[in-house]
Amino acid sequence: MKTLGTIFLSVLTTIATLLALLVVFDLEIVPITTEAEVAPATAYLAEPEAQVVAVINQEEAQMDAIDQVAGAIVGVVSHIDDYGGFLGNFGGQRAGTGSGIVYALRDGHTYIVTNEHVINRASEIEVVFNDEAGTRLPATLVGSDVYTDIAVLRIENFEADIIATFGRTEDLRLGQTVIAIGNPLGLEFAGSATMGVVSGHDRNVQIPILSTNGQTQNWSMTVLQTDTAINPGNSGGALINLAGEVVGINSMKVAQSAVEGMSFSIPTYIALPIIEDLENYGKVTRPLLGVSLVNLSMLPDAIREEINLPADIMTGVFVNEVVPESLATVMGIEPGDVLTHIGDFEIIDHSSFRQTLFTYRNGDDITITVIRDGLAFDTTATISIPVS
Repeated sequence: MKTLGTIFLSVLTTIATLLALLVVFDLEIVPITTEAEVAPATAYLAEPEAQVVAVINQEEAQMDAIDQVAGAIVGVVSHIDDYGGFLGNFGGQRAGTGSGIVYALRDGHTYIVTNEHVINRASEIEVVFNDEAGTRLPATLVGSDVYTDIAVLRIENFEADIIATFGRTEDLRLGQTVIAIGNPLGLEFAGSATMGVVSGHDRNVQIPILSTNGQTQNWSMTVLQTDTAINPGNSGGALINLAGEVVGINSMKVAQSAVEGMSFSIPTYIALPIIEDLENYGKVTRPLLGVSLVNLSMLPDAIREEINLPADIMTGVFVNEVVPESLATVMGIEPGDVLTHIGDFEIIDHSSFRQTLFTYRNGDDITITVIRDGLAFDTTATISIPVS
């Protein structure tokens, strides 16, 4: 059993050893701090209470946005005469459903925008409101446009209670929250909302369209890309931001069926001028240059040499004919010219030429870059479209 003297000697030995270590390694005795004095290691993180508030605010913004516009999203039922198959013997009909957006009241009438492919070939159109009464009213087709997949409907002598407001698609940022509202898979799921984020601006998606001459052609649509779930029946419905503004018109026509997490909407900067034309004229007034064109890639080498076309010019269109008294005549364009740009946009081929030309409206100034006899120059004119 250790004596008191032995224990005291051990304590002194330990203290001496510690003092020696402090001298040898130049160590410093640091006083123990209290909990209040310790700097938090996670000071850069938001407090848990702040995180909870942020989540609640985000959820409230989503719900408020949906509440604000949901009443303006309607079902669109297209009744199509079907004279094929067994029912054709009895003059049967079939019905297709989509979505629409109530966007205006004018002179006691309600105006609705939807997709062209939703009402295409319809002999009768009904609009179904997502209210307790399930209000169902006949609608008149004001006008439609196959190139932008937009149609305008009117309900006569009826004023809807809730009107949607359009926002600016171009103000959206990548990653910004957007919400799609519509009737996926039919009226049974009316008013469904799905949420996602903006994935990309100004995407060009090729779609087949039936042109006015009855032929199917590929057309490049400019659309907004999101990862919001859009299903059949959502076509014509709204894509909204958290302010409750419509920033796009959803379209299943340009959906990529083999890809998940990619959906597309028609931007408001494309839709609004089309809606205005359809309301005013029942059709879209687009400029025609008045030329017959050949893709430069199809031009024989002999003709390239004949018109003295520089070897580095590989894209554009060759003017084969010019219609008298047309816009091309006003601009001084002649057969044998090569067109390479409209404004700042490069002309790749006949399709890109037409798509760029169709973005111009009545009264706009248009500038086209022309190559003639090996020399490039610009020519400008004001578009004047006769409206009947």
